[in-house]
This record gives sequence, C-alpha cells and structure tokens, in this order.
Amino acid sequence: MVLILVTALGAGCNQAGPAATGEQTGQARQESGDDGQAVGTAGPCTPGNVAIEGYGDPGKRLGNCFVQYPGEPSRQDKSYYIVEDVCGQFTQEFISYLTGREIFAAEPSPLATVHGCSYYFDSAKKNYVMLVLDYLNVDKQKKNREFIGHTIKTESRIPMENFLSYQKDGQLNSTYLVLNPNKYLRLERSNGTAVSEADMLDLASKLGSEIKDYK
Repeated sequence: MVLILVTALGAGCNQAGPAATGEQTGQARQESGDDGQAVGTAGPCTPGNVAIEGYGDPGKRLGNCFVQYPGEPSRQDKSYYIVEDVCGQFTQEFISYLTGREIFAAEPSPLATVHGCSYYFDSAKKNYVMLVLDYLNVDKQKKNREFIGHTIKTESRIPMENFLSYQKDGQLNSTYLVLNPNKYLRLERSNGTAVSEADMLDLASKLGSEIKDYK
C-alpha cells in the first residue's frame, strides 16, 4: 500500500538577467545547470509573466511550464524557493512535459494543512502521482520509515539530495527530494501498474534536474 499524503506548493518564476551580482545572480544560478546549459528554458510553454493570486508581483513561467514565484523582500540570499502552492508551481503542463504523458487533471489537497497536488493520468482519476511539500526533519523521517519496517536507499540518478523508502515487500513507497534539513518534496503514486517504479524514478530524476538549485 502506498501512503497517501498531500500538500500544496507555490508557483513562481524569474529568468536570469545580464548582471552577475545581486538578485540577477540568484536568477542566473536557477537557470543554469552544472554543464552550463539553461535549466527550465526548453519545453512546450511560452516563457512570460503570470498573475498569481495573493501576490502583487507576477510570477514567471519558464519554457518547461514550471512557475517561479516572486521573491519575498525578506529573503537575503535572493534564491528561488519551492512554495506551498504545489499545483500552481508544478503545473499540470510541467508534469506532463516531464512524464511524456497526458495529465487529465491536477488537483490540490482538500485539506488546507496539506501542501500537495495530485496529477491524474486518466479521466476516471484512478491513476496518479502526488507531489507533497513537507516541513519536517529529514533525519527523523528516515528513522520513522525504518521504524515501520521500510528500507531507506538513495538514488544516484537524482541530481540532488534524496532518499527512497521501500516497503517490506520490496515495493517503492515514497521518494523524497531534500530541499534543506527540514524541508522536502515527497513523491507518491497510486496503487496498481499504471505508474511503475521505473516511472517514479524517471520522474524523480527529471524533477531533481529542474529544481536542484531551489530551496
């Protein structure tokens, strides 16, 4: 059985400017991969500003359809952050682009305290992946999973700190993408064969490539 947990993240976007200091340095860092190639620029969406409810400044949609939220004035490091509007930031088009599959619907958790989004691969809404943002201690989560009999592993194909939780029967339960010691994204899936372990690891690897410099 896959644990079903949900949470909602936020969306936002900014493209790198020509300067190499200040806020534009943070932008450039977010848009360049380790190989110097642009991150988030390729894809099916037209880059541009998008209005975000509750924000005075617009977010920016990247070519891959991911949305960067406006930076908060209190941020001192000028980095981009993963926020709690998961469906708004990790858009339906973005997940479709990464998986190469049609997403029939993207729905946030009905619980206000859960920051997550479910992406459905069928109109009946039986097969899905769920992305959840949690603010919990990473080391404690590993110990909790081990306490219930899960095995913890890491995946070298995911280009950011991560760990995977495997059930006693050997099935992949959850994939964790670590943003800091007390903040992570958790990737879940529906039961059944429509979303395989290979599908999950491929999606986690692609997600990691796109968000590895975010906090």
